[in-house]
Amino acid sequence: MAITEKSFPMIETERLVLREIVADDAAALHRYWSDEDVTEFMVLDPFAKIEDTQQMIVLLAGLYADGAGVRWAVVRKEDGVVLGTCGFHNLKPEHFRAEMGYEMGKEYWGRGLMAEALAAILGYGFDAMNFNRVEAFVNAGNTRSLRILEKLGFRLDGTLREYELARGRFVDQHCLSLLRRERRL
Repeated sequence: MAITEKSFPMIETERLVLREIVADDAAALHRYWSDEDVTEFMVLDPFAKIEDTQQMIVLLAGLYADGAGVRWAVVRKEDGVVLGTCGFHNLKPEHFRAEMGYEMGKEYWGRGLMAEALAAILGYGFDAMNFNRVEAFVNAGNTRSLRILEKLGFRLDGTLREYELARGRFVDQHCLSLLRRERRL
């Protein structure tokens, strides 16, 4: 399950290119990461400054370099617009599992784009990274995210009460998972 490729893995789907996040993505990602609607169910507060976004890009890019995960920029093929990000973190190689995270600009919601991106990275995770289990943690109330995961075959493992501190309050999180043998794709 270790990250063994030397160069960052690029993935293409019908409508998307999933590629390494780069410094030039800061303006697009800042629009999303500073948006109250996009960050509503994320643990972080909306970013106030572009420097916050630049620091997050460095952190996310460092995941792959450190062998701790992989986070892709989700880019629309037709025009190169960055729509959001997705990837794996909290790798547990000894248990063949990882956690999946994602977000997308609200103007692209409801078009199946994130489901398309996640299906592609799940294939990569199970095939290239040899995962047996992929987990996703979703704040209670985030019905959009739950629908995407259910569409991909994830099952609810349970609800973790007051599991994360987000924006000054403790929030319940649903833990969902997809096992290699349950893959639909």
